Amino acid sequence: MAVMKSVENGVQAKSVIESFVAEGYSRDHIHLFAHSDRRAEDIAKLLNVDASATGETTDNDNPGFFETIKNFFQPTPEDLPTQLNNLGLSSLDQNTAQTDLDAGKLVIVAHRP
Repeated sequence: MAVMKSVENGVQAKSVIESFVAEGYSRDHIHLFAHSDRRAEDIAKLLNVDASATGETTDNDNPGFFETIKNFFQPTPEDLPTQLNNLGLSSLDQNTAQTDLDAGKLVIVAHRP
């Protein structure tokens, strides 16, 4: 079973992630989603969890060769429901996650293997 929380910023994300760890979730099974690649990666690196950018926004309007290759392997908006489903989120939670991401929030999902 997966648990999802949405937050406004990195400080709140840290608190939620710490509460998930205290509840017994492994950091390897905590995933942070954001529309911005850079935002997801920066916060996830700081908090030592998995980052998943949705690919709906880009931090670079004119990507170079390596950025293009990276984007090929980055999740796209169409992949988000699949990723969330694979983590065990219900359809209702998936819709809530998409709405929250569209509003600029961070979405944190914890699951047990």
